[in-house]
Amino acid sequence: MAATHCVAPEGKYIAMVSTTLETTGDPVAECEPGLRLLRPIEQQFVMVSDIVTPTDNGEASNIFISESYDATSHFESTCVDVLNLYKRITGQDLDLTAPPGTEEDE
Repeated sequence: MAATHCVAPEGKYIAMVSTTLETTGDPVAECEPGLRLLRPIEQQFVMVSDIVTPTDNGEASNIFISESYDATSHFESTCVDVLNLYKRITGQDLDLTAPPGTEEDE
């Protein structure tokens, strides 16, 4: 992300390096291959979060819980989780096609 996205000053960039930790030791060391590509780094923030998943699908209790975020940087797995939640709640797939007669349909 950069100034063209209005999230960083001109000449500066914001980058995210994420992974699923394979060890319990040093999370920065596990991200080192990605961090090396970004040097020099002006500021760096490190956050480690547990990944949790619901214990059931929610159909019996009517309580539908999403999974936590994982290491995907563009939320691909989160989008799949949201689509699965929608189907479990409504019983049908989410249809994002434009309704007939709308601009997107033409």
